[in-house]
This record gives sequence, C-alpha cells and structure tokens, in this order.
Amino acid sequence: MSEVVVEEELPRRREAAPRARAVVARVVAPDRESRRDLDLVVTELVANAVMHGRGRTLRLRVWADAVRARVEVENRRWTLRPRVRLRTATRPAGRGLLLVSAVADRWGVGPDTRGRARVWAEVALDRDGPGT
Repeated sequence: MSEVVVEEELPRRREAAPRARAVVARVVAPDRESRRDLDLVVTELVANAVMHGRGRTLRLRVWADAVRARVEVENRRWTLRPRVRLRTATRPAGRGLLLVSAVADRWGVGPDTRGRARVWAEVALDRDGPGT
C-alpha cells in the first residue's frame, strides 16, 4: 500500500476538531481498531491548537501507510509550549497530551521550517483487525 497524505487548513475554532476527525476518516478506514486512537489524538492536538494557538487557522496533516498513521497539527506560535501536565484540583483541564502519550506510539513538539509550532503523533495501525 502506498502512503496516503491529506493536508487541510482549518479554522482555529471549536468546530475544527470534528472537521479534523473527518480528515482522518478520509485516510484511515473507520472499521480499523486503531481509528479510535487516531480520533482521540487528532481531537486533543486540535483542541490544544485552538485553545493555546494564535491566528485564525491551523494546518492539519494526516498520513498513513500499511502500518502507521501520523497526525500533525501546526499553528502560529502557541502561547504555551505544548507539554504533558498532570491534572490537579486547581487545574482540572490539561490532560490532552497525557492522553496522546498514552495511545500514541510516538509524539513530539517542534518548530517547522517557517518557525511555526508543530505537534505530531504516530499511531500503529492494527495489522490483524478489521480493514486490514
């Protein structure tokens, strides 16, 4: 199977997360067991960009081959550097990257070649499950 790549610019608004999941659905079949993990990952990465990013839009890239899918969310500089935080009584939110780190095989944060913030995650696609 060759690599499938989809790139889309989304508004940096709340409705970006369902649109991002629709982009994932164009790349990875919904009957794949790993799609749930990808949907969680893309939702959390987009939510972070919406909450902490700047500008009117964010860029989403999704690609997959026979064994792995990768999701990237790029935004103008985040107001905070994305990092894993533990939930506390005074900070009930902020578990998004903790969830991403739990379901993704790998993830990271870094600038792209234009100095924009980029957060990415990779999820192994189920090899023996439905849709394989």
